[in-house]
Amino acid sequence: MGIYLPTAAIGNGRVLATLGSAGEIMTFFYPRIDFAQNIHECLPALYIGEPGHGLFTWTFEPKFQRSQHYLPQTNVLVTELKLTTPPLGLTFQDFCPPDTDALVRTVTVRNLSDGIFRGAFLHYFDLNLGEVPLKQAVRYVPDEGYIIQYFRDVVLAVGGTPPDMWRCGKSIDQQSPGSAKHDMYDGHLNGQPEDIGQVDFALGYHLQLEPGQEREIQILISAAESSQRSSQQFRKLHERGVPELLEATIQQNHRWLAQRRAVSVGDKLEEAYQRALLALSILYDTHENCFIAAPEFDPHYLRCGGYGYCWPRDAAAAALALHRAGFRDYLEGQARWLTRTQLPAGRWAQRYWTDGTTAASWALREDFHQLDQSASAVHLLATYLLTTLEERQGAGTQDCWDAMQRGAEALVSSVGDDGWHYPACDLWETYCGSFVYTQAAIYAALRTAAIYANTAGHQQQAQHWEAVAERIQQAVIAVYRDGYFPRGRNDGEDPIVDSSTLGVVLPFGLLQADNPDHREMIESNLQTIQQRLTAQLSNGEGIRRYEGDGYLGGAIGCVNTLWAAWVGLRLAQAYTNSTRGEEYKQQAIAYINFALDHATATGLLPELIGTQPDTPYWAAPHSWASALLVECVLALDALELPGDSKLERLG
Repeated sequence: MGIYLPTAAIGNGRVLATLGSAGEIMTFFYPRIDFAQNIHECLPALYIGEPGHGLFTWTFEPKFQRSQHYLPQTNVLVTELKLTTPPLGLTFQDFCPPDTDALVRTVTVRNLSDGIFRGAFLHYFDLNLGEVPLKQAVRYVPDEGYIIQYFRDVVLAVGGTPPDMWRCGKSIDQQSPGSAKHDMYDGHLNGQPEDIGQVDFALGYHLQLEPGQEREIQILISAAESSQRSSQQFRKLHERGVPELLEATIQQNHRWLAQRRAVSVGDKLEEAYQRALLALSILYDTHENCFIAAPEFDPHYLRCGGYGYCWPRDAAAAALALHRAGFRDYLEGQARWLTRTQLPAGRWAQRYWTDGTTAASWALREDFHQLDQSASAVHLLATYLLTTLEERQGAGTQDCWDAMQRGAEALVSSVGDDGWHYPACDLWETYCGSFVYTQAAIYAALRTAAIYANTAGHQQQAQHWEAVAERIQQAVIAVYRDGYFPRGRNDGEDPIVDSSTLGVVLPFGLLQADNPDHREMIESNLQTIQQRLTAQLSNGEGIRRYEGDGYLGGAIGCVNTLWAAWVGLRLAQAYTNSTRGEEYKQQAIAYINFALDHATATGLLPELIGTQPDTPYWAAPHSWASALLVECVLALDALELPGDSKLERLG
C-alpha cells in the first residue's frame, strides 16, 4: 500500500485504527499503536440485485454521498453514505471498546425507496498480520460464524453477525478466481473454508428490505497473541453485545474528558478542545506510556520518513499540554518512559518505537544528532520532578533525577564557550548547523533542571546549569537584528526566517513577554515571520515552516500556525486591557480558526495543511498540533482570569 490519508481515527491506547470517508478501515495497529499495521485492504461493498444479475459497487466509488462525524464527546465514529439509484442508506459505526484489543463495527443498511431492495452487503479483508503478506493462514469457524487469520503471535478473529456467505482465498492476484475479492463481484461467495500463504477473505450478508426497512450487521475484530486468546476475546465481546460495548466506550470517553480544565471560549473552540484531547487519548500507548506523533500513513517512506513513532519533542508537547489541561498521569508516564530510553551518552534518539527501541532515524551520527529531542526530554523530566517535590522522599523519582542529570550534562557538553551548540540536525530534520530553536530548547532544559536541582538541595549543579543557560540566552539575544531572529548559524549566520524561532517564547521561555525589552524582540520577530512566511488560501492565512521550504510543495504548517497563535496570545496577555492586546487576541483567534477549518472532516488536526488537491492535509491526527490547540484554548481562556490563575493556565 502506498500513501493513504485517513479522515478519522479510533482507538483505546491498546489498539489504533484509521478510516477513510467511505468506511474503509485503512489501518489496525496491534499489539502496539505503532506496530504492527495489520491491514492491507479492508473494504465494504454492496451488491444490488440478485446474485449474478446485478451490480457490484465499492463504497469508495463516487456514486455515494458521504458524511462523517464522531458522536459528541467520544471517539465513536459514524460514517453515513447515501446511494441515489437505488435509494439506499448505509451507516457505519466504529469504535474500540476500553480494555480490549478489538474494533467493533456496526453496519446499518436502510431501504429508502418505495420498492423492495434485494442484494447483499459484503466486506473484504486482506490482512497482512505482523506487516507480513506471506506465510499466513485463514479459516472459517462454522459453529460460531467467524473467520480467524493467524501468523506467528498475531491472530485476528473477525465475525459477529453470522454471515450468510463467506470465502477464504489467496490475495496474490486479486483478479484471479483464487481471490476472495474476485469472488465478491457476482454477489455470491463460494464458501471455501480455509487457505494458507498470501491470503484474503470476505464475508457476505443477504439483504431483502421492504420500503423503510433496515438491517443491522455487527462485525467484531478481535486481536490477540494466539488463536485461543483471540477466540476467547471474540466470544466475550459477542456475549457482552454491541450496545453494552458502545455504552462502555462512551462512558470511558466521558470520564477521560471529565478530567479537563473547564474553559469558557465558545462552543466551536470548546468542541475543538475536546476533540484535540480525545485525539491525544488514542495517540498514547497505554502499554508503554508514551505518545506517537500520528498514526502511520506512509509506511514505505514514499513522501516522508513516517510518523508512527515516538519523538521525545512531540511527546513532551503532548504530555505538558495535557498536564496543564488537568490530566495528571501522562506527564509521569512519559517521564518514566524517557528514563528507560535514554542512550548511554545521556542523549535521546531522534525517534523510537513505543517499546523503547530506536526507530529508523537519519539524525543519530555525532555531527547530525537532533539535540532538541534530548533537550525536550530533559525539560519534561525536570518539569515532572518539580511537580513531585513535596513527595520526593518516597515517590520513586530517583531514576528520573538520574536521567535528567545525565541528560543535562550531555547538553552542557554540546555547548561551546560562545554559548552556541555544536553542529546538529534542526527540528525539521533537514539542515545541519546551530539553531535558535535548539538553543532555546537547551536553555529551557538547563534552566528547568537548575530550578529543580536548587530546590532539591543540589545547589552546585544548579549554578553550573544556570550559568550555561545564561550563556545560551546571551548568545541568542546577540544575533537578533533587523527585527528578527535568524534561523541560526552554519559557517556564518544563517539568515533564513524560520517560524521555529517562536520557540524562544513558547514553549521554552528564553524571552519573557512581560519584560519590555524582550517583548519588543518577541513582537518584531513574530511580525517578520508573518510578513515572510504567511501563505494565503481562499479562506484565510496560515504560517509556513521556513523560507524556501519545499516539503509537500511548500505546505502550510498547522503546527506553525497554532504556534504563532499561542505566542500571539502570550503577547495579548502582556497587553491586557489594551487595543494592542485585543489585536493580538483576534489575530490568534483567526489563526486558530484557520487551523480548524483545515482539519479533517471529523475535526482532527494535521501537522501540515497541503496546497495541492491530493494532499489537503498531512499526518492527522497529529499529537503536536493537537497539543498546541489545547495550549491555545487554555491561553485564550486565561485572558479572562485573574492574575495567579492566568499565569498558571498560561504555563
